[in-house]
Amino acid sequence: MNKQKGITLVALVITIIVLLILAGVTMAALSGPNGILSNAVKANEETAKSQAREAVSLAVSEILTQYYVDDTTGGTPTDITTAGVIASIEKNYPDFENVAVDSTPTPTKVTMTINSVDVEVAVTVTPGGAGKPSTWSIGAASLAAGD
Repeated sequence: MNKQKGITLVALVITIIVLLILAGVTMAALSGPNGILSNAVKANEETAKSQAREAVSLAVSEILTQYYVDDTTGGTPTDITTAGVIASIEKNYPDFENVAVDSTPTPTKVTMTINSVDVEVAVTVTPGGAGKPSTWSIGAASLAAGD
């Protein structure tokens, strides 16, 4: 009797078919509008928008706090300025790039690049009067035009 050991052609074909099905399922999970890669890009953009809004809010709060410290300790209070906001963001968030404030449009736009994502934050600036600082109402963050 001749005994041969090994796999049959049928077992080999079934194995290849199973591997092809698994590869197809994996590709579908990775790509497409609801795939893992698309969701990762969306998550990066949402994170950048949240970080930008937080950075502007922190900068304004930091300047406003210093304003009241100077006011109560006899120092010269410094109003919230675009230069002050830019300096504060650059100090607290050194990884952010291209930080700029455009006060031409209404609302004012604070733009920056975070993790290669261009983001802008809408800010409504109300000038202060009679020894009061200006107020900055932080609005929504969005992807900058062109992204």
